[in-house]
Amino acid sequence: MLAIFIFAVIASSIRNADRTGYYVASLYMMPLPWIASEMGWFVAEFGRQPWTIAEILPTFLSTSTLTELDIYLSLAGYISLYTVFLIIEMFLMIKFIKLGPSSLHKGRYHFEIATGAPL
Repeated sequence: MLAIFIFAVIASSIRNADRTGYYVASLYMMPLPWIASEMGWFVAEFGRQPWTIAEILPTFLSTSTLTELDIYLSLAGYISLYTVFLIIEMFLMIKFIKLGPSSLHKGRYHFEIATGAPL
């Protein structure tokens, strides 16, 4: 993920660079954050098991102390937060789609007046 970020910085700084490879790599990189999150969970869980099996770590310490209510509240918090994020994201996307690319005022479109040009 770090390599694709560095490549994106370099590709965006070169004006006429061919970005096809970057777009393809970005497409294949989309599941990597989820995979990294899952692998972190695996490492935490599998690292705990040998200590419990060898009776070095007591079983009551290797289990969670969360109550059912704690789990439901944290799940409700995550769902609420990400629902708010989704609403904000959709609002912004629709707003800027309606404005169109000329809202960036780059002067690349025939109906825009170039910045700094006399009227």
